[in-house]
Amino acid sequence: MTVFENVAFGLRVKPRRERLSSTKITNKVQSLLDLVQLGWAGESYPAQLSGGQRQRVALARALAVGPDVLLLDEPFGALDSQVRHELRRWLRRLHDELHFTSIFVTHDQQEAIEVADTIVVLNRGRIEQRGVPSEVYDLPTSAFVHRFLGQVNELPVRLQDGRAFIGPIDISETTDVSATAPKSIALIRPHEIEIGAEDSGWPAIVVAVRVIGPIVRLELCAEGQPVHEPLEAEISRERHEHVNYRVGQKVGLRFRRWQVYPANGAAA
Repeated sequence: MTVFENVAFGLRVKPRRERLSSTKITNKVQSLLDLVQLGWAGESYPAQLSGGQRQRVALARALAVGPDVLLLDEPFGALDSQVRHELRRWLRRLHDELHFTSIFVTHDQQEAIEVADTIVVLNRGRIEQRGVPSEVYDLPTSAFVHRFLGQVNELPVRLQDGRAFIGPIDISETTDVSATAPKSIALIRPHEIEIGAEDSGWPAIVVAVRVIGPIVRLELCAEGQPVHEPLEAEISRERHEHVNYRVGQKVGLRFRRWQVYPANGAAA
């Protein structure tokens, strides 16, 4: 079928008493195609469209029948990253214009954060956490959620004389030591690691420098940590160009933020 007939299909097979007139179907389909920015493609066939355009046709076809809830199961999974990014922005705008409800299933945390008003993180069929994207990202209630919503560094927490430490860094002032399990871990996101002079924090050596577009990812071997488990830190490209970190350089590490959990993964 043509693009037009694909979108019109659900309207044409409705029971006769619910079916719109042919003119109204034509007008509604054209309106939907215009909405998904494919008004020009009505007479085209799906094989003549790109992957992103076919997904927009599928969404228009689903919206045509006026569903109460739209179910989207990894709709952008087979598309390249640039097309996925464009469709996420487009879907967000479509939601804002039409005010419909959808359940969007994805394993891509960036996709969830960009598209959703509410995120529900599931683990083995159970809800781990539910909330607005900023809340779930900034205040994860379990190690599973923390790991799921982005890359993390995992470090053991050491309890000594009523105080808590990550490596040589005393975290007692901002950590409830009395509630910290004997075997606990701290999860720290790469952008939450500060890198300074060698004597400014936990001694470490730069073991890799990778420029990734606007960010630079550094791998760092902290003193006392296994060589095969380097920490990852992220800084802006502008900062890197100013400081110019090099492999083998000695630095000092401090942490802006961390969150402590029992080693079994439950929230502390």
